Amino acid sequence: MMKKMIFLFNPRSGKEAIKNQLSDILGIFCRAGYLPSVYVTQEPGDAAKIAEEYGSEVELFVCSGGDGTLNSVISGIMKLKKRPEIGYLPSGSTNDFARSLKIPANLTEAARDVVSGKSYGVDIGKFGDQRYFVYIAAFGAFTEVSYSTPQDVKNVLGHQAYILESIKALGKLKSYKRRGIYLRNGDKYHECRRIQRTRSEGCFVP
Repeated sequence: MMKKMIFLFNPRSGKEAIKNQLSDILGIFCRAGYLPSVYVTQEPGDAAKIAEEYGSEVELFVCSGGDGTLNSVISGIMKLKKRPEIGYLPSGSTNDFARSLKIPANLTEAARDVVSGKSYGVDIGKFGDQRYFVYIAAFGAFTEVSYSTPQDVKNVLGHQAYILESIKALGKLKSYKRRGIYLRNGDKYHECRRIQRTRSEGCFVP
């Protein structure tokens, strides 16, 4: 019996490199004994819907795209009681998460690692009852840059597109009143305080 898997990919992420490697990637999955169902993302957020609706029916859920695609899949999978293992083929403009875990930038090499490597756990963060994040959460000035940068510009300029969008955002900055921020760890709350002798504010748990 072949093992069931879903392969979801964002065809526009990065410089659309996955289009030329799709056949090789699917071949790797098939040779490893998987019967892949393929979904091509159509709009923002639908990766989470596919993950939530079909994730419990497969043994492996593989996604390819940028950090946003991965985070969307994680958001859907985390709502399931029965969760499949997740594989990630990084094909975005920056791929911070993949670099931090030393996931190969080469898509076919990453695909081989998914089916032949060992799985391991990673921490998943959560805002409120619905919002999950896989490696970073941000708020305040410039937070919207990751979402407002046009995909077409990212495909041409790569990481530099975010820098240009940040420069544009400078003209829209407003004055923010500093408020208290707290982290909860179980039943304990910790206040985020200003870190001295730095140029920016940060958060630490005393």
